[in-house]
Amino acid sequence: MSLDNKLYFKVVLAGEAGVGKTSLRRSYLGVGFQTQHLSTIGADFASYSTKINEQRVNFQIWDLAGQDIFESMRNLYYKGSLGALMVFDVTDISSLDALSNWISELEKNSGRGVVPFSILGNKIDLLDKEELEKIRKKVDLILKKYNKKFESKGFSINYFETSAKTGHNVKMAFNNLGEAIFNYLDFRRKKREEN
Repeated sequence: MSLDNKLYFKVVLAGEAGVGKTSLRRSYLGVGFQTQHLSTIGADFASYSTKINEQRVNFQIWDLAGQDIFESMRNLYYKGSLGALMVFDVTDISSLDALSNWISELEKNSGRGVVPFSILGNKIDLLDKEELEKIRKKVDLILKKYNKKFESKGFSINYFETSAKTGHNVKMAFNNLGEAIFNYLDFRRKKREEN
């Protein structure tokens, strides 16, 4: 996790195929947006160095394939994760409903149980305010459920509306996840000291 005063945070981008995980990663890395969809096979990896809480952090970003055929392979890529961005497509409500499966996968395969994660509603550039308001109401119920379930874990789950195309909230989502990981690690350290 730490080498040469730089922290390494392994994080995963998870969600159904076509929700924009790769585009979000590319946006965060400052690579241009691609209009054609190329499916990720298994997983894709990228690294990005930034500063969070006055610390140099290197995000090791694992972009997981969303297709069912990659599930058994995908489970290996969760191992050692400290955080996740759970992505759904705001134009496809079934991708929001499917997040419960992705959250279960993270909890089962990270090697740490559940770790900090945020929910990202991607492609907001494709919806109007009225349609987004309907999505927000549904997401609020999901957030309440998971924040209650995981309140004893040292982090809370946040929601960000993102657009990989415009870059809206992409950096904020990653930075917020980094801060949540810091809080989670500090919480775990204090728990160990108490025991």
